[in-house]
Amino acid sequence: MKKKVIALLLAVSMMLTLMSGCGASSKSQDTAASGSVAGTYEGTAAGRNGDIKVAVTLDENGTITDIEVKEQSETEGVGTPAFDKLIPEMVEGNTVAVDAMATATITSEGLIEAVKNALTAAGVDLANYQTKTEAQKGEDTTYDVDVAIVGAGGAGMAAAASASEAGASVLVLEKTASIGGNTKLGEGTYNSADPERQKNLTMNDSNRAEVEEALSVKTDDPEYQALLDDVRADYEAWEKNDGKTLFDSVNWHALQTYIGGGSIDNISLIRTYAEKAPETLTWLEDTIGVPFKSDYIFMAIGGKWARGHQVDLVAATGSEGDNGGRVYIDKLSEYATARGAQIETNAKVVSLLVDDNGNVSGCEAERSDGSKITVHAKSVILTTGGYAANSDLVLKYSNGAITTKLTSCATSSTGDGLALAENVGANLANLDQIQVHPLGDPINDCGCVSEFVGNWLSATEYMFVNKEGKRFINEDNTRYAISMAELAQTDGEMWLIVDSSAIAGDDSRTAQIESLLADGHSVKADTLEELAEKIGVDADTLKATVETYNAGMLAGKDEFGKAASADSVIEQGPFYASLRTPTVHYTMGGISINGNTEVLGKDGNTVANLYAAGEVATGIHGNNRLGGNAYPDIMTFGRIAGEQAAANAAK
Repeated sequence: MKKKVIALLLAVSMMLTLMSGCGASSKSQDTAASGSVAGTYEGTAAGRNGDIKVAVTLDENGTITDIEVKEQSETEGVGTPAFDKLIPEMVEGNTVAVDAMATATITSEGLIEAVKNALTAAGVDLANYQTKTEAQKGEDTTYDVDVAIVGAGGAGMAAAASASEAGASVLVLEKTASIGGNTKLGEGTYNSADPERQKNLTMNDSNRAEVEEALSVKTDDPEYQALLDDVRADYEAWEKNDGKTLFDSVNWHALQTYIGGGSIDNISLIRTYAEKAPETLTWLEDTIGVPFKSDYIFMAIGGKWARGHQVDLVAATGSEGDNGGRVYIDKLSEYATARGAQIETNAKVVSLLVDDNGNVSGCEAERSDGSKITVHAKSVILTTGGYAANSDLVLKYSNGAITTKLTSCATSSTGDGLALAENVGANLANLDQIQVHPLGDPINDCGCVSEFVGNWLSATEYMFVNKEGKRFINEDNTRYAISMAELAQTDGEMWLIVDSSAIAGDDSRTAQIESLLADGHSVKADTLEELAEKIGVDADTLKATVETYNAGMLAGKDEFGKAASADSVIEQGPFYASLRTPTVHYTMGGISINGNTEVLGKDGNTVANLYAAGEVATGIHGNNRLGGNAYPDIMTFGRIAGEQAAANAAK
């Protein structure tokens, strides 16, 4: 009898839900009795990272008077600007017929659908809310400034801070609705030689072997040899004076950056980067106010050396619930605007201005409302980021090799600065050097790198199989090699499999694992047979693959060449699997610059009054950016660009 009652209640509940519309609730009690449509109604729809729940208020005529977002989990500064842009348009126009934000499409569509569901709950006719309203065009604006900065990511805001610090009048133009770009999405690891923070780290045999192997290289390149000689001198001095704490120097950082990038990039520029990174770190801490943990230094994933500095989130925000990248943006923008820098968002630069002598003299931009901005500037800095989110450019520059459309970068990373620079004679280089990460998330159509493996596990602890249940590459290969092999598999995807040995007994991971399982990110099974069924591969094939893999790990010789270890076997249940696909992670190619961030033309001469910094520029990372090297790059060269542009304007 009890089961029948529960079933009846469920049936009634489902009927009421269907009658009221998907994701919608009935109107508030104070208006329901009167029969008036006036009231507040709720609606829910799927966004990028979860459900978006809104409350829509209607007056007695059914006119939308307010829309409030009650619940959402969209990425701050990436998806959330859609709320600020679209809600006023819907309220002012009494319509759901508004255009999605190009840089937050899924969030926009989720918001619009949630509002529609709320209107359905109100019992009104959706046809009455489909009138397309034209946004009122704003007034055209003209600026006269010392320095114009195109792009408000980390490099742009570092440039704004340093240029305004130097006394220049500064205007920053950002095409999206909010500042921050890729910078605010990352954890903010900052690589830099730092003897004070590194003094508690010890030099082990593996560290010594790496330094000595690097110094054993023979080369006919005089710049390379000079760098090797400088590192050797640093190393010998360290052995004489210390020999115990972790060895590091700006020269060793430069050499590792050069070697890590395939020994193909600009040594002079890399030296500037490594030499200025400690100075910029001090500037960020002492002048800008970005706090870094004083007692912690670590090796970032793919970073090669323990020189990673971590933002102290508690000191900066009061909690660990944010990311370090946002702290850089907040502090830099506060510093720059306090010194008079102006920022225009929703302002896409469409061209650079050139005077009669062929010198860059400003830029033109278009606001999202259709109005135009004309900027007359003595110096222009391009800080527009890379092109990872422009799949057409990625396909073109990779000569058709990288076919994935996913990226872990901000959707605004579309390579705008490349065309702007090229149109005034700038040289572009290394455009085929694109970093691809093999651990994108196809389940949630997300280019973000997997939390489960990205933050917790190393290549020694997992194995890859394709959709036929077979291995196809060694798991400790480079990101690029794994990604290219992955793209050659069925659907360009693979399953990443781990057992419980690396996570057993760690209760701190339980909630996060459960969350990943709940949203379809990963699957869990007590046996390999059950796991095979859940991921849709033949059980016998998967078991044979695991047995062969384990035998290789135990015998010390893997069939694909992975570093073999008994600790790497897959045998302790429960087992976990996560579907992965390549995602574009970083673009190393871009605008050629010198150490002063001046843009170089195709003839090798500088393009007058034009500077570039950050991912839009090239010359540092070769064919592979080391983990933790991005933030010191954008901050150091952004700072240099601001200083140089301000000095140029003062001439």
